[in-house]
Amino acid sequence: MKTTIFGVLPDVTPEHDTVLRRLMRKYGLMLRFAFKRWVEGLSNVGALERHLPSDTTLPLRYAKDAVQEAQDLIRARHQAMQDGLALWTQRAKKTRERLTALRGSLHPNGRRIAGQERKLAHQEERQGFYQQHVEAGTFPPVVFGTKKRWLERFKILDDPIAEQARQQAWREAWEESRNGRLSARGDRTKQGNPLLRVREGADHWLLEISLDSLKPGKPDAKVPRYEKLEIPLYIARKVSKKTGQVNGRHYEDLLRRTLAAGDPYQVEILRRQGRYQVRITVEEAPAPIQTDPRQGWVGVDTNRTFLALCHVLSNGNPHAFATIGDPRLFDVRSTQRDALVGGLAVETVQWAKARRAGLVVEDLQFIHDRDVSAKFNRVTHQFNYRALLTAVERQAAREGVTLRKVKPAYTSIIGRFKYQPQYGISVHHAAALVIGRRGGLKVPGSDGSPGKVRRENVPKALRLWMQDRDQWNDPTYRKNDWSAWARIKRIMTKTLASHHQYLSAWLGYRKTLFFE
Repeated sequence: MKTTIFGVLPDVTPEHDTVLRRLMRKYGLMLRFAFKRWVEGLSNVGALERHLPSDTTLPLRYAKDAVQEAQDLIRARHQAMQDGLALWTQRAKKTRERLTALRGSLHPNGRRIAGQERKLAHQEERQGFYQQHVEAGTFPPVVFGTKKRWLERFKILDDPIAEQARQQAWREAWEESRNGRLSARGDRTKQGNPLLRVREGADHWLLEISLDSLKPGKPDAKVPRYEKLEIPLYIARKVSKKTGQVNGRHYEDLLRRTLAAGDPYQVEILRRQGRYQVRITVEEAPAPIQTDPRQGWVGVDTNRTFLALCHVLSNGNPHAFATIGDPRLFDVRSTQRDALVGGLAVETVQWAKARRAGLVVEDLQFIHDRDVSAKFNRVTHQFNYRALLTAVERQAAREGVTLRKVKPAYTSIIGRFKYQPQYGISVHHAAALVIGRRGGLKVPGSDGSPGKVRRENVPKALRLWMQDRDQWNDPTYRKNDWSAWARIKRIMTKTLASHHQYLSAWLGYRKTLFFE
């Protein structure tokens, strides 16, 4: 897995600043030139890579990186058009189905129908926009430096002096966002990165930058040699004031191992608000597996402010429950949330590692589809489930903990109706129990393979209750138990609504419903 190490260039002299600005401006020029030529249909990569150094006097490797980055950007834009078309097509389909149901109801609501019609018109417009680009093989114009900043240029103030100052500030911000980046890929044959090489000095790190001028003495050499510029580099770390040890990840050790092994690494220099940030991306090898499937699995149920954990033994029975979370996740800033997410991921993995059990998480796929209910938007708009699950996945790889992903369908429903009354636990821990069983329990195949996931049978009392209401289809249940759980949820919701209760009151009304 790839890991990015953050650093800064703390001691940049005016002379160094002039050199870095010149290199970044030339790199930005090469990137935009290559992007434009590819959009126009140029296909000769070699000719383009040889042409760029002749105009900018930069090393050929800079040109190769710029051309590769332009190609990646174009592929990403085409993929974005296809993803957008699929997304808005799905949204329009759901809205049409909802609109048909509203029109066919016994008491149609004109206000809701009009709202759905306006939503459908907007979705069809977006669908047509993406479909037009996909069919033509094009994409909207790309603004290097962001479209938002470009539009700020046309906001004019009434005060001439304030307008002049605003224009000057805009030019500096525009130049920084448009030509404030220098990047170079790694090369294993060159022992790391030949253009932006990181070296460890006696008491600090150094960043060796290849310049755009040749070394004196051999201007006609077959392999040109370029001058180098060394600038001190600071790698971010957090040292404890009490113990003197580094808290969290020791990124300097990771960088030392990468340099000692001669592995390639990518270096990116960004100029932001007058300071130079450095991002070093290395390939981090996963740790050896330290878990044993015979010790069971830990199911993880993801919620907006906490994780519900359940240690499921190899026979499918629950052994321990835990809740790891922080109520601040819902309302803190994004930078603080990232730190909290990292801490929760460490706690979760350590809890499973202490039991030598692997992790089972939900394979959530609904994150990019925002056309959902207003309540769901309010719950999830401030917190990204993918960030938490990704952090858990990365931490598990670093600690040698096996991680599996399972489908999240009906985990809460099965946990609520089957395991919550059986063990007297919360619905979140019951869902974690279902997730752990779904990832750990397998029906062994005849060839020794793990085989299929075991089914979650409906309890006898609940099955008899459904049969009394003529809502049980035994052949369908034997073929697919998920459809049975969906039917149980639907009927139970209607039954509780007749008692003026929600589905969350199921546990308290369980005996009343079964024996009424």
